[in-house]
Amino acid sequence: MLKTAPVSLALAGICLLLACAGEQAASGLAWERAAILHGELWRLWSGHLVHFSASHAGADVLALLTLGALTEALIGSRRYALVLGSGALLLSLGLLIFVPGMHEYRGASGLAVLTAVLGGVPAWDRYPDSRPVLACAALALASKTLWEACANMAAFTDLPAGVAVAWQAHVLGALLGGCAAAALCRSAPEETHA
Repeated sequence: MLKTAPVSLALAGICLLLACAGEQAASGLAWERAAILHGELWRLWSGHLVHFSASHAGADVLALLTLGALTEALIGSRRYALVLGSGALLLSLGLLIFVPGMHEYRGASGLAVLTAVLGGVPAWDRYPDSRPVLACAALALASKTLWEACANMAAFTDLPAGVAVAWQAHVLGALLGGCAAAALCRSAPEETHA
């Protein structure tokens, strides 16, 4: 399945390479409010590719590879790349607007949640037998996000001291994934039945 998921493989590979590049590279690419507002606009995209720790990068890469491969197979590589690129921008802008207290963000988890919803919606329609599994996955994702928002700590990764989980990015990712899935469903040709 990964052979048919070039976008997912490329994104995971970039995240892993940057995880090995060190703190200086990560801090130069991180989403930083002040730097973005001073014109470093690349950070609107690159902040989703760098992480705070190896376990943080590993968890995001694993999620992107598994969810991305499934989603890319459902909607196609070109559409998936377009949604990820525009989703990264919109997610970053959403953080700037709706989370004014956030000064720095790193990670691909917002994009992973976007991907989960983006792939889950068409899977719900195309594979009715998988609906119980998809419903459980959606409930688990919602519960994880709620727990992280209330506990203010990551569920599956170790973040350095003083770094809080950006649950807002997960909520924005889910909303953007739902909007993208709805747009793709509307643009898909309707089936005709005899």
